[in-house]
Amino acid sequence: MNLPFRQHVLICTGPRCGGERHSERIRQEFRRQFVRQALPASVKDTPCLCFGLCSYGPNVIIYPDGVVYSGVGPQDVAEIVREHLVHGRVVERLLFRKKEAAAPDGDAADRSTGPA
Repeated sequence: MNLPFRQHVLICTGPRCGGERHSERIRQEFRRQFVRQALPASVKDTPCLCFGLCSYGPNVIIYPDGVVYSGVGPQDVAEIVREHLVHGRVVERLLFRKKEAAAPDGDAADRSTGPA
């Protein structure tokens, strides 16, 4: 791949993730953790308008891995940086998991399926 960065962290700052859920604070925390954990300049963060996953947000996508984290809060950022960006381990508890639609008998499914 011809990528200008080793890793790229995309942070949704759209109306719901940014406005309602304050994802700009998440971006600020990523920048703090990049310094605290001495990440190289080859790791870049970029705010993005919307990923279309609003009901799951705030959302963060890490490339080139293609990993989507959902429901991310500022308190989760140090773990994402340490585990994923430094050590290459996915933070399973924050992985995007598509919610199942309501079952035909009316039961609302709250279970998760695997990563989309």
